[in-house]
Amino acid sequence: MGTDLPIFYLAAVLAAGWGAGTDLIRHKIYNKLTIPAVLAGIFLNLVLYGTGGLKDSLLGFGMGSLCILFWILGMLKAGDVKLYMAVGALAGWKFCGYTIVYSVLTGGVFAVGRTILKRNGRESFRRVGTYLTHLLYTKQFHSYQPESQDAYFSFGACIFAGTLGAVWKMCL
Repeated sequence: MGTDLPIFYLAAVLAAGWGAGTDLIRHKIYNKLTIPAVLAGIFLNLVLYGTGGLKDSLLGFGMGSLCILFWILGMLKAGDVKLYMAVGALAGWKFCGYTIVYSVLTGGVFAVGRTILKRNGRESFRRVGTYLTHLLYTKQFHSYQPESQDAYFSFGACIFAGTLGAVWKMCL
């Protein structure tokens, strides 16, 4: 059967909301949220749904783990990846997949909006272009560094928005 129970979706939304809150305030998503959420998701899915629930929860954890590639590329912080893992372990692989898609789309919209509001689009695109050109010619990968500390972007908030989108999609 898997984790098609809305209570697991609610748990994922609550975990993502907590993560978004600490990311917005302290620029960090804490292990004291993500690790217990992963363990609770796996355990409760096993207890309530048996091996089918365990499988769905572990596949969800794995789906979230794939986002480690974005961490390697410097696009996400480790807390963001662990929050994806927690969402997947709680609500399953399909929910986690929708969360990833919706959070990336939300992040793109927020980034474009922020660029428009700050009116630094030309400079930002020039910096990204320089970074990509350097990467292409030197074949040396370095994590992309934003222009300043005030350029912090809370992707935890995008993950929260992505979980809301996933609830909408799964409950249609």
